[in-house]
Amino acid sequence: MDCAISVIVPIFNAEKWLLRCLNRILHQPFHSFELLLVNDGSTDQSGALCEEFAASDSRIKVLHKPNGGTSSAKNAGLQAASGKYVVFLDADDAIDESYFVKLYATAEEHACDIVMSGYETVPNKLSVVPGFQLHTLMNGKQFVLSSPSVHSGNDLCFVWRSLFLRDMLKKNEVLFHEGLTVGEDTIFHLQALLSAKRVYAIPDPLYFYTVNNLDSLMSCPYKPYLEKSLSLQYELRQRLSEKSGLLAHKHYKKDMAAYHIRSILGMLLRNVRNSPIPVSKSDVARVINLNMITRSTKELSFTYACPGFKEYLYYLAIKFKWSAVLFRWEFHPPAVASFLSFGILGRSKRMNNRTFR
Repeated sequence: MDCAISVIVPIFNAEKWLLRCLNRILHQPFHSFELLLVNDGSTDQSGALCEEFAASDSRIKVLHKPNGGTSSAKNAGLQAASGKYVVFLDADDAIDESYFVKLYATAEEHACDIVMSGYETVPNKLSVVPGFQLHTLMNGKQFVLSSPSVHSGNDLCFVWRSLFLRDMLKKNEVLFHEGLTVGEDTIFHLQALLSAKRVYAIPDPLYFYTVNNLDSLMSCPYKPYLEKSLSLQYELRQRLSEKSGLLAHKHYKKDMAAYHIRSILGMLLRNVRNSPIPVSKSDVARVINLNMITRSTKELSFTYACPGFKEYLYYLAIKFKWSAVLFRWEFHPPAVASFLSFGILGRSKRMNNRTFR
């Protein structure tokens, strides 16, 4: 084992953020790590900056590859890693000075496969604590079920909040799904957790998550790949959940259904609204007939919790596939407001720009 932790940073056109990110990593009081900078076909000066840092610190290795997306970049870093543990950091974020110290100490003390921490959003300084049971050693399935809202609370998102035992990932062939352009972190996290025998969560906000990065892919108003990627993410989430027996637990199953109605459907309709092509009734029909929406309304039946009667009518329109009505309400609203104004589909918070990573 060459070092305690392999730090993997996928990089694509991140030159304006790199100095802060790398300086925070290199000036940690914890020194037993290798830093793998994966330049994923950047067209700015990111690659050159990485090489400059590597020339001054033997712990840094730079991997240059053609652009293939963040999943392929993380997998390339994972393949090159030699540390006992692995962490994945984003180039536009920063870490607390005790990030490595606390995650590594916790992992070693409890012989963990995975340790998860809290994080803080930047610049609004919102501290987010893991929704899982804290300070308790559990297997991965117990850990997932310990969160009352593991889907709607985004507890499976963001691999940068976790430290992973590399041998556990390798043994169970846990990799990032390269067919996903959004949601790769969620599926990786779920697969890793379900493979883990010893998982532990601490509340400490050790990671600083930048939520106002307008250069982020998730900040683009229209994403042509979104519908396909979210549908694939749903199928993978459903498959992993069914295989592991998670769907036998009512709170897990109901929360997943509510999450796809309240959050994912709202995201898809916003994406349709932002399309450069004029929206038609068939666009709305296509979205509400997606497998993840149909399954979710079937699971929730008539018990979906809405704040008022109008919101419940909107939900019924989704459930019964009244696409013409939904199209009129959403894109040619009369005296009533659109779906997105009410809350049946939820309002996307700015902090969730990268919810599906």
